[in-house]
Order: sequence, then C-alpha cells, then structure tokens
Amino acid sequence: MNLATMTIADFLDHPVVCNCGHCHTSDVKTVEIGPGALSKLPSIVKHLGYDKAFVLADCHTYRAAGQQVLTNLESRDIPYTSFILDADEVVPDEYTIGSVLMHLDPSCNLIIGVGTGTINDISRFISHRMRLPYFIVATAPSMDGFASTVAPLITNNLKTTYDAHVPQAIIADLDILADAPMPMIAAGFADIVGKYTCLCDWKLSAIINDEYYCETIASIMRLALKRTIASKNGLLNRDKAAIGRLTEALVLAGIAMSYAGNSRPASGSEHHLSHFWEMRFLFENKKAVLHGAKVGIGTVIILRLYEYLAKTHFDFAKIKASPTPKPNDAWKAEIARVFGPAAEGVILLEERVGKNLPAKRGQRLASVEKHWAEIHSLISALPPSDEVAKLLVDIQGPMHPKQVGLDQAAVKDSLLFAKEVRNRYTILQLLWDLQLLEPYTNQIVNELYQ
Repeated sequence: MNLATMTIADFLDHPVVCNCGHCHTSDVKTVEIGPGALSKLPSIVKHLGYDKAFVLADCHTYRAAGQQVLTNLESRDIPYTSFILDADEVVPDEYTIGSVLMHLDPSCNLIIGVGTGTINDISRFISHRMRLPYFIVATAPSMDGFASTVAPLITNNLKTTYDAHVPQAIIADLDILADAPMPMIAAGFADIVGKYTCLCDWKLSAIINDEYYCETIASIMRLALKRTIASKNGLLNRDKAAIGRLTEALVLAGIAMSYAGNSRPASGSEHHLSHFWEMRFLFENKKAVLHGAKVGIGTVIILRLYEYLAKTHFDFAKIKASPTPKPNDAWKAEIARVFGPAAEGVILLEERVGKNLPAKRGQRLASVEKHWAEIHSLISALPPSDEVAKLLVDIQGPMHPKQVGLDQAAVKDSLLFAKEVRNRYTILQLLWDLQLLEPYTNQIVNELYQ
C-alpha cells in the first residue's frame, strides 16, 4: 500500500488486506470534495437508489448550505421533507434526538444531514437506530467525524459515545467550506494536530496492554497530519486547495476509525479533556466551544505531560509497592463533585470495568517496567509542546485554556478525572498508575496560571 499516491477513492467501499492481519473496510461509497460539489448531490441520491430524503439542518447550516440542498433536490424532482433545529447552539442530547425523531417522515428512505459536528452526530445516530442510510453535506472543515462509525452524544448529562455507521456519501463543496468562519477552519486544523498525542496514546496502550494497533492506519493519520500542517498558510488565506487538503485529512480520520473498528486512530487523552470541558460548560450553562479548538488546547497540555514523563527517572520497585488508591466512598464523593449530574454514569463505568483496581494496576506497572525503554523512545519522538502551540497561534486558534474560558479549577479537575469518562488507556491512566498524575497536574496548572 503506497499511501503517498493514494486518493480518498482508494479507501472507499472495498476491503484492504493489511500487514496487521486484518482486512480493513469502510462503507462510505462516495466522497465529493471540490468547488461546486453540492451540485452533484441529486445525481448521487438517484445513483444510490434513494427516492425521498429527510433533510436535517440547524439555523446556521441551513443558511450556509441547507437552502441550496433543498433547491438542488427540487431541481431534479427528488421529494423531501425537512426539519431545521432553531436553537442557536444545538446540544446533541435526548431532547434534541427526540425532537428530530418526532419530525422524521417515515416515508423517507434517506437522511441528509447538513452541517458539521453536532448535526453529523445526530444524523449518524438516528439513521443507524432507524436503519436508514444517510449523507452528510459539510458546511465547515471543523472536525474529523465526517466518516466516523461512532456518535458522541450527551445522555444522562454524560458525554457518551454510541456505535453508529458511516454516511453513504460525504459532500464537501469548497465554495461553501472556504467561506466558513476562520475559527471553524482553525478548529479543524487543531483536530488533526491532536493526532500527535492520540496516536502516541494508542501505541502506548499497545505496548503496555497488548491492545490491537495497526501501523498502516497510524501511517494514514501521520500522512494526513503532515499534509495538513503543510497547508497552514493556505488555510489562513482561505485557499480552496488547502481547504480541500484539510477536508481530506478530516475524512481520512473517520476512515481510519472505520479501519480500526473504534476511534483510537483519531481520539486519545486530548479528546478526553475536550469531552470533559464540554460537559463542564454544559453544566455551568456556558456557551459551547468548538470541539477542535478544545482538542488543540488539550493536545498542548498532553504534550507537556509527555515531556514531564520523558524527563522522570523511576524506582519501579518503590512504585509497585505503593498502595493503589481505591474507588471508595471518598473517590465517589469526588466524582459527584466533579461530574455532578453525570456522576452516576462514571461510577457505574468504573464498577463495570474496574480499571482502577489494584490487580489491574499491578499488571500494567509490570508491563511498563518491562517496556520502559520502548515507551521512552516513543514519547521522545513527539514534537515539543511549544512547537505545537505555535502552530495553533499561527492558524489563529486558541492554545491556552484561558482563551476559551477555562479556569484553573476546571483544568485541574479535567487532568485528574477525565480518564474516568472512558475505559481507554492513555497517558492519563499511565500517570495515575505511576502515582504521578496529581503532582504533574499541580505542576502544569501552576505553569499555566502563574
């Protein structure tokens, strides 16, 4: 597989036999990225055999592309019904899901989501549960979930990832995407920059826990990352070729997740911080912050944690002999304080998977000691946190938590507790195992807010 010469089409709708021993597939059938791509939507609908569409948008995405979607469908006599969510900030929670379902015309055999991020997640989840195919019409190159197989939603006040399916078609009209607000373009760039840390987290777990890892998939993401960073100046100038390369990278992230069977190639500890902050904003009734913007900030922080770790010398005998903090009543009280209405779900997750139990910690520590040289080599290859922070500044995106309204307490809580939101091994769990999470957290918070 010569990744350097492959196009998006080479990854679609056919199996790829890989050196990892798996046969990778993605069920996306069509990806159209280019100027005027939206004009091809009716032909794709007809070609794939659908005859009535349910079009979902919000008030912002309707103005950006939704009206044009409806006009294009009408021009080819394709029947449709539509529903426009009128909230200024759409929250993907039970209320929103229920509202969409109440308006879903059962005679439609296709859902067309118009938007990026939340609209895509809602369309993906509902289409999967209703056993309907869906298309996504992008309105901004702001996140990497276009071709994802999972839908992150807010349920029971907790950010929860649900199994879903990929869109049959992804339509990304560069005439529309190039006019997206610059913060959204910067957010997409930052979401790709987050692959530095998520790929390191994934390999870290493969070394320590023997988790499945595929170097080919990781290489796809590294190539997408390289191309995105090389496009930085073009993105600032809204160059359509650069916007196209960023969009391809964002789509490839979803295809990589399909190949892996989970979100590992695109989501690690930097995303856990982002999800935690999203819930915190929601609980405090604060205005939402773009997902990619939070991921970029989280990436800089996680890189700094990795830098601390690379400089630390360990007495493994002493560490292994140290007592394991237990998820007791005091821990549950802290979870209740930090997660509020979502605490019950977090506690139930720990009771189900037991990732913080002494026996599991002991197994992981033995593996860390055995493989420490390999782990150190892995983390030493990461770029400096200051270098990545500069990339975010250059693209006019935030790189410090204060820039998006995150105070010292929120950042501290996220570093200490974001690992409890997912049963996924990252540097945050590794530092907890080594009993370094709290001292490193205090150090980095002091540096950020001194």
